[in-house]
Amino acid sequence: MDPVWFGFISFLSVYVLAIVSPGPNFILVVNCALTGSRRSALFTALGVATGSGLFGLAGLAGLLVIVSSLEHFSLLVRLVGGGYLAWLGIAMVGGAIRRKTAVRNAVSAIKGKDAIKAWQTGLLTNLTNPKAWAFYFALFTVVITPGFLLWHKVLLNLSMFLISFSWYALVALAISSRRIRPHFERVQHLIQFTLGLLLVALGGRMFLMLWEPG
Repeated sequence: MDPVWFGFISFLSVYVLAIVSPGPNFILVVNCALTGSRRSALFTALGVATGSGLFGLAGLAGLLVIVSSLEHFSLLVRLVGGGYLAWLGIAMVGGAIRRKTAVRNAVSAIKGKDAIKAWQTGLLTNLTNPKAWAFYFALFTVVITPGFLLWHKVLLNLSMFLISFSWYALVALAISSRRIRPHFERVQHLIQFTLGLLLVALGGRMFLMLWEPG
């Protein structure tokens, strides 16, 4: 097999495994699908996929190597990422303890602006994840070779975006479907509370990493 295509397939294989693994992006999309509208959940998935596309663009252009080599960059990403995840988690926990009627009224009021906010939240959650930066940096460094032509890079970047959006859109559609969502409604607030605590824990872990070497 041609080394370029071998690297191409290897990259996407590892990428797919990383995408389907539960993490902050997955938690965010599931929570949005349970507590919001299907539309907002899909926009959240689109935001996450946009972040994946930006990571791909930065990696293929060599920007990840430059940015990651900046002094204190890793520390800054952990600080911002941990704070953002903790803030999202606290917001989820706060939403879970509100009255049920208040949550329903908020959901019914979702309009275009909320779709944009959902997209922004998905994008920021992806871009502020320190593990995502480390993953993409390592993957691009190991797999991408000088033999990759421009059209190879464009195809790879497009594939990354489509894979990411397809997976998270599938999660959003499945959780928000009329057949599945009713089963979660009785324990919706408990699920939201648990998901929020998970994000707080992940954010706290990022802060603990500030005192770890490297």
